[in-house]
Amino acid sequence: MNANDRKAKAKAQAAVRRSGGGANVILVAGIVIVLAMALIIGGVIWASRDDGGSAGGSTQLPDGVTKGEPIEPFAAAKPAKDAPVVDVYEDFRCPICQVFEQKMGGSINELAQDGRIRLRVHLKTVIDTNTGGNSSAVAGSTAVCAADQGRWEECHSALFALQPAQETRDGFPYGSCTEAAEEAGLSGESLASWEDCVNKDTYVDYVKSVDDQTVKDGITGTPAISVGGTKLNWGALIDEKTGRADTERLEQVLTSGTVPRDLRVTR
Repeated sequence: MNANDRKAKAKAQAAVRRSGGGANVILVAGIVIVLAMALIIGGVIWASRDDGGSAGGSTQLPDGVTKGEPIEPFAAAKPAKDAPVVDVYEDFRCPICQVFEQKMGGSINELAQDGRIRLRVHLKTVIDTNTGGNSSAVAGSTAVCAADQGRWEECHSALFALQPAQETRDGFPYGSCTEAAEEAGLSGESLASWEDCVNKDTYVDYVKSVDDQTVKDGITGTPAISVGGTKLNWGALIDEKTGRADTERLEQVLTSGTVPRDLRVTR
């Protein structure tokens, strides 16, 4: 995405905020989606400018996960040993990742919860690399802290819904993570445990280690999804005119474990 594209998207989103509601919100929000869809169908992803980077030295890791490896948020579903492996690479501050979540996140999560696929989520920090700061890493840590409380999916969706309108060093506004946790249904002792986890930056270094590893593996942009190790061109499953995702075919591809030639990423 070039500078003009980013400015156009930011202006459209600002207009949504100014409009205050009604038909204008729907119209301008539609403009944002049309712009995003054009970028998706054109094969655009948010990519890091710098392939380097170094994770911190924290040894705090999610249960059952090693440094640099993805989290499996629905491992409790106990997918079959031969269940197709689906890898998703995302950054909570990546605008196109937000579209991916809105269009396909629910379908992917449902398949994972049913044990029909083995979902592995690689939390990346592309926007941190491009703008400075560590807001993407903090957001990723926030989601993993929520996973510890059994609220991964809810917090995951809430964070994307609260995504900042612009890519800046500051990232998520103060209080956004707490708002996401509360929207995810955390309260009482579970909310207190989540707050302690987040305040200690428990998984920030883990998230950075995942980004480092994915860059070494050649994944420098987001969003990305692979099935059985083959990259899926998910944008090809979205109707250019309506913006609707073909979730039926998505399900067929994910559960088959094989990406058809016409849906493979070729570059």
